[in-house]
Amino acid sequence: MKISLPDSTAKQTVKQKPKKKKTIYITFDDGPNKGTSQVLRVVNDEQLPVSFFVVGEHVYGSTWQQQQWDSLLSCSYAEIYNHSYTHANHNRFVSFYKNDSSVVADFKRCHDSLLLTTTIARTPGRNIWRTPMITSTDIQQSKAAADSLYQNGFTVVGWDAEWFYTRDSLKLKQTGEEMFQQVDSLLNHQKTKTPGHIVLLTHDQSFADSADASHLQKFIRLVKTREDYGVEFVSRYPGLKQ
Repeated sequence: MKISLPDSTAKQTVKQKPKKKKTIYITFDDGPNKGTSQVLRVVNDEQLPVSFFVVGEHVYGSTWQQQQWDSLLSCSYAEIYNHSYTHANHNRFVSFYKNDSSVVADFKRCHDSLLLTTTIARTPGRNIWRTPMITSTDIQQSKAAADSLYQNGFTVVGWDAEWFYTRDSLKLKQTGEEMFQQVDSLLNHQKTKTPGHIVLLTHDQSFADSADASHLQKFIRLVKTREDYGVEFVSRYPGLKQ
């Protein structure tokens, strides 16, 4: 009986399912501020897209802040969005959100004064979402203001995870490794607004110290080692209207 042996030179083709891409949106609030230059240094080194939600008054606060603003505008890895003009009348959150028309006016002032090219916004001190696919309000007293912003053409994006820092010394509370583990866990357990997508909130001022900036760089490099991860601008988030 003749036995046919397999051709040893034949290439064996193994079909592998492509890994599902998970997307991170790294966002920085309150700039231009202390730490903006450190963030831009890391971003330019690592060459990946990040998103800045800026405060109008901070752009015009000093010559130094105007210089940081110019650096943001010239950075090809940064997109810029609206974080209000006065940051809730300088953190007077309760009174600010009581008057929805003044909230809309404050965001319009920021949009117009900075010549922003997108209507994507984030509310100061509130984790609010108003998109075609997501409606969420963390504090119900802010609901009317949030609805008014959306009705006036703003798309409001909140966050899924926050990189916390101490309010007195502006030091990070989580290392780059710890923040990456938290992001990874939230995605794996589908505890984000959109499965497979996570918006990370950070603040410019928490990276003013070079040691803290190194944690940001560590976090980014951990993300880049994972083939199942991608990083995008907030404008690429699913379902946003422009």
